[in-house]
Amino acid sequence: MKKIAVKAGGAVLALAAAASLLAGFAAVLSLRQLPPVDALRDYRPDVPLRIYTSDHVQIGEFGSEHREFIPFEQIPPRMVQALLAAEDDQFYEHEGVDIPGLFRAALANLGQGYAQGASTITMQVARNFYLSREKTLARKWYEMLLAWRIDQSLPKDRILELYMNQVYLGEHAYGFGSAAHAYFGKPLAALSLAESAMLAGLPKAPSTMNPVVNLPRAKRRQEYVLGRMLALGMISQDDYRAARAERLAISGETPGSFAGHAEYVAELARQLARERFGDEAYTRGLNVYTTVSSVRQTLAYDAVSGGLQRYARRHRKAVPALEKGPQGPQAALVSLDANTGAIEAMVGGADFAASRFNHATQALRQPGSTFKPFVYAAALERGVSPGTVINDAPLANSSRWQPSNDDGRFIGPVTVRQALAESRNLPAIRTLQAIGIPYAVEFASRFGFSPRRLPRYLPLALGTGTTSPLRLAAAYGVFANGGQRVEPYLIERITDSEGNVLFEAVHAGTDGAAAPTRVISARNAFVMDSLLRSVVDDGTGAGVRRYLRRDDVAGKTGTTNEAMDGWFAGYAGGVVTVAWMGYDDNRSLGEHEFGATTALPVWAAYMEGRLAGVPEAQTDTPAGLVRTNNDWVYAEYADGSRGIASLGFPLPPADPLVTPAADPVVAPVASSAANPASPATSSAPPAPGTPLSGTAPGMPAPAAVAAPAVPVSRDGL
Repeated sequence: MKKIAVKAGGAVLALAAAASLLAGFAAVLSLRQLPPVDALRDYRPDVPLRIYTSDHVQIGEFGSEHREFIPFEQIPPRMVQALLAAEDDQFYEHEGVDIPGLFRAALANLGQGYAQGASTITMQVARNFYLSREKTLARKWYEMLLAWRIDQSLPKDRILELYMNQVYLGEHAYGFGSAAHAYFGKPLAALSLAESAMLAGLPKAPSTMNPVVNLPRAKRRQEYVLGRMLALGMISQDDYRAARAERLAISGETPGSFAGHAEYVAELARQLARERFGDEAYTRGLNVYTTVSSVRQTLAYDAVSGGLQRYARRHRKAVPALEKGPQGPQAALVSLDANTGAIEAMVGGADFAASRFNHATQALRQPGSTFKPFVYAAALERGVSPGTVINDAPLANSSRWQPSNDDGRFIGPVTVRQALAESRNLPAIRTLQAIGIPYAVEFASRFGFSPRRLPRYLPLALGTGTTSPLRLAAAYGVFANGGQRVEPYLIERITDSEGNVLFEAVHAGTDGAAAPTRVISARNAFVMDSLLRSVVDDGTGAGVRRYLRRDDVAGKTGTTNEAMDGWFAGYAGGVVTVAWMGYDDNRSLGEHEFGATTALPVWAAYMEGRLAGVPEAQTDTPAGLVRTNNDWVYAEYADGSRGIASLGFPLPPADPLVTPAADPVVAPVASSAANPASPATSSAPPAPGTPLSGTAPGMPAPAAVAAPAVPVSRDGL
């Protein structure tokens, strides 16, 4: 019997030795087939692109995985303890594989198929980075070998860092940093023991055991983790009881959704970042800091939303109908710093979720009467002055195009100041006719308007070209800053995940920046500012006064034919803002809708908040201007010999008995701080003997233009 026992024992030992040799041989062969793990030393998981306001409020995130990479030294020790208690309390003791744990799992799996995997954290790293998730013995074998190799190659803390930043934890959150924001709305370092224990329980079943999907189940898992921490001596009995009793506030926000209503801003910033960095922008952990202020963006959103709701009430439409997509009315607002071009706020439509089309930057709409100031600015350089009298009367009968004014009336002689303030169409047309269309197009292009989008016929005076609200805002910025063209910009700087600056904007006012391009003279900008203030004081923009009581407000309403577009463009305190409203399919906003009823209230509501506490802009009177007949005029035109006194009146018959009118009295004005207040307008016809042809001596005769029937601009009070 003893001989049999000895032989049996020897056989068992031989079999064990053979099995060991076979396993060793298999391990050697398998190790040769394993992928190298050296790449894990420098591995950084994909971190999404994040967009922030100028005051560091996150407004967007773009990438395939929502992740916040946190270096191991910045991970709270309590979070590490909770994870080890839940997943692998022998992590710092074993060499990647927990042999006793494997035997326990094997015993548990007897009769149950393949139920428990006994995977250590290192084995999970091997699986997550190199292997599939199928439950087979072959995959488990390679997982164990990879884990051993990883443990031999990397420090334990580095392995934990990889795991805690890579693991999926439900609700589109990858890594514990992202999960802390997803479930509790706070950074990982701010979590309590109870919150840390709940996160530590998620790797087991992140999609079905997270507190958003199943809070009771997540709570039971949290209590298990707390119990393990207590048993392992990681926490005291008092800590355990307090954590179990703590009421958790689960965040209802989905990763990728942000407060602040800045979706259009974030999307534009995403596009700009991708243009610069390509698809790597979505994985490098870039941080884009925009020029938009979160406070001003909220003001802009509230102004646009309020304007759309008021419009809906006027037309007896339910307010929720505004959120049903592109078929509803759209609105946009964009606001810039007139001196630097920094975009301070931007709303691109009624609802980003319904339509991502950014009307502030992408919509090319007819600007209507907001274009008239550029015609008059060009005319100032050809002899026209605010006091020039223009005939507000129908065009000659020979013209195939017979535009009218919105009120259906013609009032005869009217000054440039009054014509712009009341947005009368015929004076603007006659002014364009006098200065010539090619010159007007060239002059407008200095403000940034594309010449390709400016039609070469007389209706151009009424804004029948096309432009975007952003481009129009930049153009009005020239009047606001004294004549310099400053390009708008949105991105202030871009940093990588470690805070290194990869891009920083260079704009007017920064060291080393080139001086802005002057496109009109300071005196031209001063006179146009004076004229645009008259629009607000005495004209179609008077509704602004219900919101703003300050003397530096200037702007212009705009309404296109059939009220397809409503505009208000203006500025004050160094801030230029444009508001627009219309339908994407060019439907009419309504018979009694104008820029003054649709866009102006949006503009004024925003600017009321934006300008709170901002001092009024003070402007020095530039050289080369004088006051005559209670209005501004270029000094060289003051004696009446070179400037244009009137436009559009028939020449009177020659009468040798008529004594030429005396030269007007000219009062030169020295350069000083002045408020270009609106003088009283005059509708008296020109005195006999003054030039009446509509062009100053030496000016080219206007080209004959056959204008097609096109939409006509109209404005209302």
